[in-house]
Amino acid sequence: MKKKVFTRILSLVLAAALLCSLPMFAQAAVSTGSAGGSTRWAYDSSARTLTFTGSGSTGDYRWSSSAAGKCTYMSALMKSRTVAVKEGITRLGDSFLANGGNSISSVSLPQSLREIGPFAFMGTRKLKSITIPAGVRKIDHGAFAQSGIADVYFEGTRAQWDAIDKAPNASFAPGVDGLKNAAIHFLGDTPYPGTPFTDINSHWGREAIKWAYGEKLFSGVSGTEFGPEGRMDRGMLVTVLHRLAGEPAPQSGHAFTDVPKGMYYEKAVAWAFENGIVNGEGGSRFGPDGKITREQAAKILYGYAVKYGKDVSIRPGALSGFSDQEKISSWAQEAMAWAVSHGVLNGSGGKLNPGGTASRAEVAQIFYNSRALLA
Repeated sequence: MKKKVFTRILSLVLAAALLCSLPMFAQAAVSTGSAGGSTRWAYDSSARTLTFTGSGSTGDYRWSSSAAGKCTYMSALMKSRTVAVKEGITRLGDSFLANGGNSISSVSLPQSLREIGPFAFMGTRKLKSITIPAGVRKIDHGAFAQSGIADVYFEGTRAQWDAIDKAPNASFAPGVDGLKNAAIHFLGDTPYPGTPFTDINSHWGREAIKWAYGEKLFSGVSGTEFGPEGRMDRGMLVTVLHRLAGEPAPQSGHAFTDVPKGMYYEKAVAWAFENGIVNGEGGSRFGPDGKITREQAAKILYGYAVKYGKDVSIRPGALSGFSDQEKISSWAQEAMAWAVSHGVLNGSGGKLNPGGTASRAEVAQIFYNSRALLA
């Protein structure tokens, strides 16, 4: 009985989608629209990609809805192959992709996602796999009804998956839900290939972290966790650079009163100081526990490049394209220009964020970017 009901619903969905799409073929393509609240969608016809930005819910698109702009959205949806939901979105609305999403083969979801609404992926038969963020707390009824998903990659653990509020006898009911035969892969219980870390499977810096771990530049914060978003301090950064250099023994001591004997970074700081790679923070202090900033990281790596005869050329106007270049400290101008010239540092949104603290993943990426330059 349930199967007949859902088949009938799907037929209504497809019929509604067809009626909405008919007038659109004769009109100019509509590339953007409001999804309600502070959320918007945009359709790129050349890439056949539908993108959601903003915050909150993507909006509800139930087939019985008469929401303004529904037909233009459905027309774009039916032509889309890829759907990208950006950070800030916390909920996929009612019938999010159900109204005509039969051509969609790829969907990316943000870490901010907390809820998958009813019938969100209903009828997406060409969508064979999906990655669900660990932060999802609710999957509503019929969310994956009659979808084609064969593999679900859940970024959390099995225990986290079991704790998700899943609508009973609906979202995962045999004969109704497309996930009834899907394989669930728990990425939070599985180390990223080539590492022992279970917390980087979906992280943007996973390949850089894998490389840095393989080169023995970084270790984890535990046996199974890298801690990619943990802050990097000055002592850690100099230690990683010392490892990159092959851990040469320092020939003399250092003058820093806040670098105790026996600390893991003591030899690295002494080596960096005697080679002019670091100068400290003044007043005989190095500040080993201070959080490293992006411009400080550039300065230290630039000092290493100078000392070891690496390429220190600077491209003219390297900093001119960044709106916050005036925020770069005077002592870091040359180093930042060098870092940008060689792709050691990359900006985001037209900014370099020189004073921003760098995470462990960001520092791993910096070393990864400079692996050939500093080799």
